[in-house]
Amino acid sequence: MRIDFMKTFLKVVEKGSLKSAAKELGMSISSVSFQINSLEEFYGAKLLNRKVSGVTLTEEGVIAKKNIESILGSIEDAKKLIANLREDKITIASGMVGLNIVFHLQNLLRAKYPALEVNVILRGAHECLKLLNKGETDFVFAGDISEEITADKFNIVELGRDWLVVILPLNHPLAVKDEVYLEDILQYPLIFLTDDYGITTSVMKALRASGVDDVKPSMVVGDFFSKLNSVSSNLGIAITSMIAASKAYEVGLVKIKPIKDLVDERNIYLVTSKLSTECQRMKEYFDFIVENSRVLFDEYYKMYLKLQ
Repeated sequence: MRIDFMKTFLKVVEKGSLKSAAKELGMSISSVSFQINSLEEFYGAKLLNRKVSGVTLTEEGVIAKKNIESILGSIEDAKKLIANLREDKITIASGMVGLNIVFHLQNLLRAKYPALEVNVILRGAHECLKLLNKGETDFVFAGDISEEITADKFNIVELGRDWLVVILPLNHPLAVKDEVYLEDILQYPLIFLTDDYGITTSVMKALRASGVDDVKPSMVVGDFFSKLNSVSSNLGIAITSMIAASKAYEVGLVKIKPIKDLVDERNIYLVTSKLSTECQRMKEYFDFIVENSRVLFDEYYKMYLKLQ
């Protein structure tokens, strides 16, 4: 079965008709039909319901589509991995929990492997995992693993722990309290990040586990730096990652307080494709990142203990 036949099938499904797909692909309708027929013969089933109004997937077609997408995705992953190996280049993507870790790791990798090009992408964890799934990054730091990241395709290794804390303006009434509880926090405007950030999912899970089911943010911002700025400008307070907020706390931009009755602990993971670690060089980079990240996470644990 030819790869281009599979791509044609996906295009037909996307456009909803053979005619529209043929026009976009620059092919005749008969050529498109021949390729679909060949696929149906290969799978031994009717994959499309063909009507005058267009085409729809049969039950068998739904299965075939997922299979074809997986095959084509694996091929693209392999091509990108081979290209990166040839150039000796890796990309590390991180959600906000890695803000204070990935650049330190970038320097460690460059010192250990002078010829290696190390690129860093900072996005929401869920967006980073989508990039990994599409083969557009090699390694991802994430505190929340989305459903498409499965153990059969990805290596998911625990690096350490992070803690959910409340960050406050310097002059906030809660900043001088010895102990802060959820009922204290819920009296003030809460600032959240958008849903593509894993921290948002983690916070909502922690609140539900702590008996708080319905929390409406007073403000939603698009990145972590906007979140920090909003808090420091006294526009509200935020429940967030202690590790991500640690530098802002150290330079006196915000105050950090543990939340006594919040289920605050979450695991942080390094994720990469299993295909990637089949390569000895990428496996070596992966192991190096894991080893050094765990040392860094241990330092943050000591910081968390001091906050108690």
